Amino acid sequence: MGDDGRRAGPARPFHERVNQERIKRGWTQLKLAEQSGVDRATIHRMRAAKPQPDTVFALAATLGIDRDEALRLAGLVPGRVGGQGESVPALAEDPEIEELLAKLPARRRAILEQFRDSERDRVRRLQEQAEAEAAEAGRRFKELVRVEVEESE
Repeated sequence: MGDDGRRAGPARPFHERVNQERIKRGWTQLKLAEQSGVDRATIHRMRAAKPQPDTVFALAATLGIDRDEALRLAGLVPGRVGGQGESVPALAEDPEIEELLAKLPARRRAILEQFRDSERDRVRRLQEQAEAEAAEAGRRFKELVRVEVEESE
């Protein structure tokens, strides 16, 4: 089906990826809903609205999509869609470090650059996990406030 003229939501890239993986498996939307435990209407709404992290995790696990990538595609964490996230400030390019690395033999430089890259990835994963947990905490707090309002009425 073509674009219906509505503005694409922040999770549209994740919705599209989910559809690609679903179609690859020959599944209907109903089959995906059954396999993932995510309501079919919720899956459809991702075209226009940001899903909850638990929805993203359930679909990603069912379809074999990397969790970090799924969170980025769903617009739940910063980063460029489909690519590496933004650089981590503590491990950003530092001219002094680059100058020192340039003085090393290629083999030693490559080892240190590989270490820096793995540390950047580790910090990025920690940031993404913290953001997902913050979103979950916000959801839980909102529910608590709703309950308190209902009980006070």
